[in-house]
Amino acid sequence: MPRVAVLRHTFGLPSEPFVLTQAGAFSRWEPVLVSRDALPPGVPGLSLGPRAGALHTAGVSSRALRDLLVSARADAVLAHFGVEAACALPAARRAGVPLATVFHGFDATTSRLDLLRSRRLSWWTYLRRTGALARRGDLFLPVSDHLRARLLARGFPAARTVTHHLGIRLDDLPVLPARPRTVVHVGRLVPKKGHADLFRALAGLPGVHLTCVGEGPLRASLTDLARRLRLDVEFTGALDHAATLRRIATSAVLCLPSTTGPTGDQEGLGQVLLEAGAMGRPVVATRHGGIPSAVVDGRTGLLVPEGDPRSLAAALRRVLDDDALARSLGAAARAHVHAGFDVVRRTAVLEDLLDGLRGAGTRR
Repeated sequence: MPRVAVLRHTFGLPSEPFVLTQAGAFSRWEPVLVSRDALPPGVPGLSLGPRAGALHTAGVSSRALRDLLVSARADAVLAHFGVEAACALPAARRAGVPLATVFHGFDATTSRLDLLRSRRLSWWTYLRRTGALARRGDLFLPVSDHLRARLLARGFPAARTVTHHLGIRLDDLPVLPARPRTVVHVGRLVPKKGHADLFRALAGLPGVHLTCVGEGPLRASLTDLARRLRLDVEFTGALDHAATLRRIATSAVLCLPSTTGPTGDQEGLGQVLLEAGAMGRPVVATRHGGIPSAVVDGRTGLLVPEGDPRSLAAALRRVLDDDALARSLGAAARAHVHAGFDVVRRTAVLEDLLDGLRGAGTRR
């Protein structure tokens, strides 16, 4: 059985359950997790540990990562996020292993100027090696057509840049009754997620309870805004994936009013929209980034312009006040997700793509 080294700086982040979900769905390829940081308890794989700089710099540290790939007997590398891929490119080349890269959002949309201003060593590495990655990487897998277009505009080759939806697990989803007039938002408390627009939209909708799942630097300012607008808001902080799914299952509607962040950062797809849809929950979101790849406006959910609290309030009011509409949207969303976003079927497609890479690392 061929082996794929699945590469991420840190596995098990609450905001990235899709990485481990995809790794667990391989059937014809054996995944080996390769991490900069220690792996979560009970998750098998290889970690650089004290050699953590290996994913950031060249030289000795790059050789350490190459040695890890060789010891893993990897037939291909699957890097999640362009930053990981750019940092790992020299090691993959030295190991003679083809490199596939999954792009999730910021790595295809953040402006080059903001990358230049960043003090993150990994972002500097990404900026320096983007051109080399586009030339020498073997396969690029943006998670939406929107991200693919952004990568092509940055010079990535069309023939090797293929939209690939990761998918979600469709089994073991919670089945729980939804509470009326409840809205859930799932996402880090950062500008891109549109919390402030949602709060202002809810100011005109009396009797609605909002649950915000996630943590981030805007916690204090959002708490203050909710108090000033006299909203009924619960901030849960970061929850594990199972607890997050339960919060979605018990809410009447999921709202993801994402906007383009200050650095140009945009949503790649919005996996949480798929999870809500799979449970038959209607969604209201913005016509932003890759979200239209997950939500069919008017059929599986309602989309509004980004940065428009008035339109957002109108869409939420329609779903919350019209039970028949909510049921119709939820049923269509469930069918849509089950037909096109099953992680088992999507990973089988990925394995076919990896089959085509075997040996490419020694040729390019």
